[in-house]
Amino acid sequence: MYHHLDSKAFAETSSNVAQFLMLCALRHALRHTDQFKNDAKGIIICIVDKAWIWHAKSAANVLMTGGRERSYFDDFRRPVHIIGETPRRTTQKGTEDFTVFRPEHQVMYLATSLDAVRLSLQLAADVIVNISPPTARHVVAARKVLGVEDVDFQLAEAIAEQPAEIVIGLTARHSLKGFDIASLTKPTAVPVRSPKLSDLPGYGPARKWVGAVKQDVDDWREDRIAWSDVDRGILLMGPPGTGKTLFATALANELGFDLVKTSVGEWQGTNKGYLGDMLAAMSRSFADATSRRGAVLFVDEIDAIGDRATMRADHAYYEGNVIGRFLDLTTHALEQPGTIIVGATNYSHLIDGAVLRSGRLEKHVYLELPEDEERAEILAYHLNQAVRAKDLREITDKLRLITPADLEKIARAAKRAARARKGEVNIRDLNAVLPAQIPLPEAVVHRICVHETGHALMAMASGFADVISIRVESHMVEGQLVQDGGRVHYKMSNEALPTEKDMLAKIRIMLGGIAAEEVVFGGRSIGAGGVEGSDLDQATRLAYRLVGSYGLGKWLRYQVAASRVDESFLPTPELRAEVDGILAREYRATKELLTKEKARLMRLSAELVVDRQLVIDKS
Repeated sequence: MYHHLDSKAFAETSSNVAQFLMLCALRHALRHTDQFKNDAKGIIICIVDKAWIWHAKSAANVLMTGGRERSYFDDFRRPVHIIGETPRRTTQKGTEDFTVFRPEHQVMYLATSLDAVRLSLQLAADVIVNISPPTARHVVAARKVLGVEDVDFQLAEAIAEQPAEIVIGLTARHSLKGFDIASLTKPTAVPVRSPKLSDLPGYGPARKWVGAVKQDVDDWREDRIAWSDVDRGILLMGPPGTGKTLFATALANELGFDLVKTSVGEWQGTNKGYLGDMLAAMSRSFADATSRRGAVLFVDEIDAIGDRATMRADHAYYEGNVIGRFLDLTTHALEQPGTIIVGATNYSHLIDGAVLRSGRLEKHVYLELPEDEERAEILAYHLNQAVRAKDLREITDKLRLITPADLEKIARAAKRAARARKGEVNIRDLNAVLPAQIPLPEAVVHRICVHETGHALMAMASGFADVISIRVESHMVEGQLVQDGGRVHYKMSNEALPTEKDMLAKIRIMLGGIAAEEVVFGGRSIGAGGVEGSDLDQATRLAYRLVGSYGLGKWLRYQVAASRVDESFLPTPELRAEVDGILAREYRATKELLTKEKARLMRLSAELVVDRQLVIDKS
């Protein structure tokens, strides 16, 4: 690419307003690429607004050739191609036929949409960038080189917001004094980007990282640092409803980037889910993100990508290709200036270690349920600060197990109630829409405390958890199962590559609640089962993964992907019998340990009955 034009080429280009404007836009979009900085060879794909694409072609020829005449280029050696506008050569289906090749120089393809670019060309491309229309600075520069009257920056901004024909015409006009741009058309409204992460309450564990990234992106925009100096990958962990998707949206808004949302399930569900379909869907998501001038790519259910450490030989081709392609795309995307990847999961231990290493999704943040003050702040935010956070504590302090998503739902209902009475939302509206709170009998609270303490003691006995916190409620929401009356939180160490011992320890932790009930009360309640996500559901699914996917049972067997052990999974009778044996064996071991620890179990559960919350650590 030519950074500087000779005097003849510059004079010719500067007299062509549209060409000069798009030359500025191209240089601005490509300035961070190796092709621009180091004149590296490669394939460049530029996505250009339809109104500007022909002007972009003329500008791209100047950028690639320096404005010099070329006597001959064959079909593969012309430096600039346009896709999808006026096909030069068509196939029987009428689509333009571009052969993918590795150039010995540079070649640029222009298209109005990434969808118009064949997947093979997308995958072969070294750079995919989105070329925005000319900016106010480009308008000012164009008028300077034309030698016409200077224009103030505010008017230049208004001109740059107009359709292409108006931008070109007004940029070339000799004098703009007294010109009322509103007489032509109203400026395009700039959408309000909200919310930003800095506007949102909560997300305490991630805020330091976000602040550092925001500063780095600002420095990168001002060319003070290279993109390689910016932190670009983060993994969010935590239960459903803790705001992982909202985090990605708010991060994109904070940085002024676009958001590209997808999930591994979406990739797997493409067409019939064959390997080629999934890889193509995955590639499209990454290409979409890297084609923009700044994007946050949010990948949900990232654990479903798989883990090569637990991959079986008979499925190695499929899973190996999926994981390998994901790693390649992630590495390539994070090298592209302006691309940040946010992964989300509930099962971080199922993710391949290479995904989580430095240089990929290197920052790991666990999003817990909000604390007392955060709950009030989150609800106040969703009420548009119509009610102060401190005045909401009387409500939110009673909702200790509620998620941020639940708080947003309550706020929507309260605002709807306020609209119905044609007034401003207030505490009365909130109380009116809150689900009924039913006091739990003391005997039930005691059983819940024993149940949760059993989980905590088994987590501590596993040797992989240093600090465990427990919370229980005195009331239950009408229609809610009693299982939600308490919650234990701990973070297991050694999650990157769990062993058979680690997974059996997790099963014992899940069974610790009902085992503790039997040790103390001589019988069990329904509190460990009945719903998806319950203790027994998690223990059973983990046992099926252990023997049917990870090959850690009696036989080295692979029957199903770990991510597909769900309600649709139909195990063989032999597999069911083995899982039953594992659950029975681990339940016996759990009960034996808690029987030995019965005195401690009863003491800690008694403290929990009184305080409703408890922290247990090794000290």
